[in-house]
Amino acid sequence: MMLKASLHIHTFEDKLEGHLIKYNVYELIDWASQLGFKVLGLTCHKKFVYQDDYVKYAAGKGILLLLGIELQMKKIMRNDLVVLNIDPKEAGEIEKINSFKKLSDYKKKHPGIFVLAAHPLADRRFSMGRKKLVKNIDLFDSVEHVWFYSRRLFNPNKKVKKITERFNKPFLATSDAHFLKYFNTDYALVDADDLEPASFFAAIKLGRFINVTKPKKIHQLLWCVINFQLKKIIFFAKKHKREKKLLNYG
Repeated sequence: MMLKASLHIHTFEDKLEGHLIKYNVYELIDWASQLGFKVLGLTCHKKFVYQDDYVKYAAGKGILLLLGIELQMKKIMRNDLVVLNIDPKEAGEIEKINSFKKLSDYKKKHPGIFVLAAHPLADRRFSMGRKKLVKNIDLFDSVEHVWFYSRRLFNPNKKVKKITERFNKPFLATSDAHFLKYFNTDYALVDADDLEPASFFAAIKLGRFINVTKPKKIHQLLWCVINFQLKKIIFFAKKHKREKKLLNYG
């Protein structure tokens, strides 16, 4: 069966960037259901976001919700990567991982997890870069085809594709959703035998998927950057005002 899937998603519940996101887990599931998605990866930054009801609610919509996290291998120049199919009982352990070596050791003990190299060449502030991608290539079950690209002026996917072909790694499209504008332009259609994690991940590793993706116009990319930065500025300005008010009150 062909399963419409997006494996890199953030929501309002995200502890790091949730203040920039307008939709919560339930609203995401509702929207994804309307668009025909069958598999979603909830991958909030740094903290494992989970409630039993999330999975039940998604299942009620015919969606397999995969529990995950986006880890930072470093505080500065973050080297982000995504880990999926996490057992909620292991949340405390997975949140402490801050190096490729620690994640490699963890994966040996928990072979059922799925590691996605997130936006590896997109932006050096949060991407691992070519050297670390190649050095740790055996750790990754898939490499992300980023949504943030244009046809000519900016397309990090071109270099990443060459690396995935060289090492025979699946190159998987995701939305890395922080807003829903492009949630339905970048995803994968995965030919899995069943709607369950093992079958789904096996299909990806075997290359049984089709990427659906669309280059963005430069003005669209600029809008995303400006919109995101403005939200950050407004949030921190309001936070500073509240803190100053509390300090004056004290």
